[in-house]
Amino acid sequence: MLQTVTGLVNSQSIAKVLPHEHVLCDLRDLVAPLDNGIFYDKVALSNYGALSRNPYAVLDNALVDDKQSAISEFHRLKKAGFNLVADATTEDFGRDPDFLRELSLKTGVYIVAGCGSYTDVSVTAERKARTVDEMRQRILDDLLIGMDGTDIKAGMIGEVGSSEVMTEAEYKFIQAAAEAQSDTGFGMHIHACLWNREGLKALDHAIACGADPKKICVDHSDVLLDEGYMMGILERGAYVEFDNFGKEYYVDRWNRNLLKGSFAYDKERVQMLKKLIDRGYTDQLLITNDICLKSMLHDYGGWGYDHIGVNILPMMEDYGITSQQIDTITRVNPIRFLERA
Repeated sequence: MLQTVTGLVNSQSIAKVLPHEHVLCDLRDLVAPLDNGIFYDKVALSNYGALSRNPYAVLDNALVDDKQSAISEFHRLKKAGFNLVADATTEDFGRDPDFLRELSLKTGVYIVAGCGSYTDVSVTAERKARTVDEMRQRILDDLLIGMDGTDIKAGMIGEVGSSEVMTEAEYKFIQAAAEAQSDTGFGMHIHACLWNREGLKALDHAIACGADPKKICVDHSDVLLDEGYMMGILERGAYVEFDNFGKEYYVDRWNRNLLKGSFAYDKERVQMLKKLIDRGYTDQLLITNDICLKSMLHDYGGWGYDHIGVNILPMMEDYGITSQQIDTITRVNPIRFLERA
């Protein structure tokens, strides 16, 4: 059974899954300003070229808040054969349980909500001052009672954050999440730095604190496509998530703020997936978009949540990934990750 925002759902009802997305989110507090003349503009066709280089060239792009667009996106997604989305937004950057339930009921797409603490810079000083036990209890409350004063329960932990160098607070976030994972058996997303191997340190800390590596996913592994890093995650038994499909940015050195470098391209991601599949790791791979930018949505010029179904799955077939392997990656694996152990 899967714990969704509308209640428990039998896994046999699930078609394909996006295991890491954001329905509503606000990352503006993380973005340093750029002196480019457009930073404080609204996302528009006139600045889309700049956003295709650095998605944080315009601050407004870091705010995903268009509820009508979300409804349209989920209808498209269901048409593409996906009927479950895991929303990895924590209370630190825009989680809205009531809207998640409304969206699910209006579109017929199941939603699993996340909980826990994101990265150090996104969490308030008051929350960082809590003890590990207090953080753990907050996660348990979200999973077992309801989020933010509602009766709507989270169904996974995370994404729980680690920065370029893990901070003291982030060690606490990971420990609290790991202990809650051990207590409950829910899946756990670790937000890892995109530019180094700090995700291994976060994973090792989670395992040392009692989490089951088979129920942990290390996110954002497909930006640099560091095969050695991915193998380190896989050899520990955790999931490697390719969650930047649709993000193909060459971030110029003079044009960087939140992002520290450039991204791989979708074709390269698929080629790496095929390599890992051929090495026998099909059962530990997840794919998704991690929508967290306005410009990724159809209404703002992007490929939308259905990018995986419409564009990436056919590309995977082109590179020799079989329909059975695709089914494992898009249905079997995410269900196994999300189901309570």
